[in-house]
Amino acid sequence: MRASDTADAEGDATMRLTCRITIEFLVLCFGLSTPSAAWAEDAGNDNASSPALAAVGLLLKHLRFLGAESVERFRYIDKAKGKVTDRDLQYRLSTRVQVNLVGDGTTFIQARGESGHNLTGSFDYAGLGRNTAYWSFNLKSLFLGQKIGHHLETQAGSIEYDWGAGTEATYADNDAWLEGYRLRYAGAGQGVLPDIVSATIGYVGDFLQPNAFARLHRMGEENYIQILASKKLGEYRDFSAEFDSLQSIRYTREALRWRRLRLFVVDEFSVEALTRLSDDRTFGWSSSVFRTLDRKGRLRASVFYSDMPAKIFLKGKTQVLQNGDSYALGKRIGPTFRCTPFKDFEVSLLGTDRLDRTPGPRYRGQVAFRYQFASLLNRALR
Repeated sequence: MRASDTADAEGDATMRLTCRITIEFLVLCFGLSTPSAAWAEDAGNDNASSPALAAVGLLLKHLRFLGAESVERFRYIDKAKGKVTDRDLQYRLSTRVQVNLVGDGTTFIQARGESGHNLTGSFDYAGLGRNTAYWSFNLKSLFLGQKIGHHLETQAGSIEYDWGAGTEATYADNDAWLEGYRLRYAGAGQGVLPDIVSATIGYVGDFLQPNAFARLHRMGEENYIQILASKKLGEYRDFSAEFDSLQSIRYTREALRWRRLRLFVVDEFSVEALTRLSDDRTFGWSSSVFRTLDRKGRLRASVFYSDMPAKIFLKGKTQVLQNGDSYALGKRIGPTFRCTPFKDFEVSLLGTDRLDRTPGPRYRGQVAFRYQFASLLNRALR
């Protein structure tokens, strides 16, 4: 091993140790420091002769749906001429809930339940098409959160990724998971200082294990570090920059999203870049342009271009991270269209074309119908 490689490995080990001690200490000390007096007070007001009903009522009082949606789509995918892999009707059910353990959410548990049985998949086959019917629903994330004062928040468990101002095109798929710890500081963002700074340390892997309970034993392992800063550049521009270490491979990632552009053809623009700094330096990026087609914002069209080299997430022959399956790896381009005929219901179309010979899908097309019903569930609980 070269001396520089030894120094890099020692540097990564030192960074992991420092981050783990700092984040775990704050999570364990502050995350468990707030008493659950609010729950005790609420429990005292319930009917003591019906403890089961009281417990259910208490849970519902503190439960809030952050998201809930049902999606049905017809998808076509081929890898080459005559090699069709998908021509199927699929469905997805996804819910995200928060249970406030103390007061208005100072201490909380958050969970995401979703269909799909792998890291990049949240859809199951309905049985109409080439593939047989398949049903799955798993608790994909589950973590304890603690707010500390007005600026700090800690998280521990099976947590979500922090994409910053970017998307799944250059980073982990939106359905992905990781086990670990996060410390987030949301400040005033005065001057050039960022609005949000977060540090995450944990374990990325188990791509075929969607059950959070089967992955929580990874809490004592670390192969992933992310240090991210986000900043609003005016009212309509969001920027983020980060440093990542994944299985000792170092990355930097930057993203910019600019809304309300005063251009005739385009009214929103985004660009993001991922640079692999060590172990075979590689660069990938993606960009999208958007246009609203009506005054009420119900019709919206966009085009994306993505260039993510196949080796950017490889360590040897193993892929250490998987980006969004709609983008995949390689050079790809595609149009999208979205129609929102009424509140909480959306129809979308997507098409992608592979421009190089990267293994994976060649053509992809889909039409999806999405209904969001979190607000309906929250009203039913009150």
